[in-house]
Amino acid sequence: MAYERAAPNNFQYRRRPDIAGMGALAFAGSMVLLLGLLNLFYAISVIAGSKIFITHAAWLVGDARPWGWLMLIIALIQLSAPISIWLGGRWGQWVGILSAASNIVVQAMFISDLPGLAIVLILVDLMVIHVLAAYGGGGRALHQYYL
Repeated sequence: MAYERAAPNNFQYRRRPDIAGMGALAFAGSMVLLLGLLNLFYAISVIAGSKIFITHAAWLVGDARPWGWLMLIIALIQLSAPISIWLGGRWGQWVGILSAASNIVVQAMFISDLPGLAIVLILVDLMVIHVLAAYGGGGRALHQYYL
């Protein structure tokens, strides 16, 4: 019995989609987007002189409006990071990690006032940092998990 040579095929190996990584990146990008939106709200409130914040407390930070403008710049940077995270960019990954780390510091300052909420937000920030360090960047965009 003679063996015949099999006809060549055009098979190309494709990786299986990493569903956990895709969901984790979507979660992390959404949390950074939410943090940016909250900072944008806070910045506009401080700049407009809203009564939500004490804008006339000179003993605390001087005039609060420059802090509002600084928060506005930070919020705009944070709002551009989720797009980079979802497209697999390193820039969004690092902005997200720095944003979550700074939010951990802020929540640690408020842990005596609202301990339950502060602990939950610290845990969410730790998850965002883990996801961005493990799955973020490296050119792996969310749309590539489907292909």
